[in-house]
Amino acid sequence: MTNKLHYYGITFALVPKKIPKLRTWLSHLTEQVLETTSSEHNEFLQVSLVSGRLQLVAEDAIYSFGDYYLNFRKLFERFDFEKLPLRSNVLILGLGLGSIPELLEDYIGVEYEYVAVEIDPVIIDLATRYSLPSLKSPLEVVQADAYAFLQIDRRKYDFICVDVFQDATVPEHLNGDDFLELLKESLLPGGAIAYNRLADTTAHAKESLEYYEGPFKKAFPNGELVNTRGNYMLVNDARFLLD
Repeated sequence: MTNKLHYYGITFALVPKKIPKLRTWLSHLTEQVLETTSSEHNEFLQVSLVSGRLQLVAEDAIYSFGDYYLNFRKLFERFDFEKLPLRSNVLILGLGLGSIPELLEDYIGVEYEYVAVEIDPVIIDLATRYSLPSLKSPLEVVQADAYAFLQIDRRKYDFICVDVFQDATVPEHLNGDDFLELLKESLLPGGAIAYNRLADTTAHAKESLEYYEGPFKKAFPNGELVNTRGNYMLVNDARFLLD
């Protein structure tokens, strides 16, 4: 079945970009660079095949890496999806190449309906050509800033995944109490939030821990931090985490 993308109110049929099997095989030996580009939001973007998986990198950060996107993979391995209220409606802030829905479909084995918000139209273009066609689940992509989207979107979601970075930095306007309040307003009662924060350096870990112990716990008193060794994954309620 050919997946369809809903973008700016128009539905597009997505056709997978053909990658020679030889390059896929060679990617298990050495990285295969498929495309290098730039955008207004990212001076450097590169799509590669690494160990048979599509990887999207910026100058100092990995934006997507299929089921090897370990921060969310490690969290999802501990996540009790049965506790989501409807288990169907997911908002993704920060699309990349779509590692989050890919993980949920292929690795965890659940299919949801997705709304993905991505500010960078070049990343959206890369995703629609390389990775999104392989998804089975319905996906709506919105080109917008995450904060601005939450201000105008009136829908409610069972599960919100926040994975927004400007290279290796969370944009400053997403660090305040008001952004967390917008997330709460967009969440269905009993729903879950998974917020990715960097912890790859001492400085990033300190900054993310202060954010977790300050604004995040203020907004979500029952929240929990999962250390995935390089990232801190913040969850709004510890009840979603399996022992």
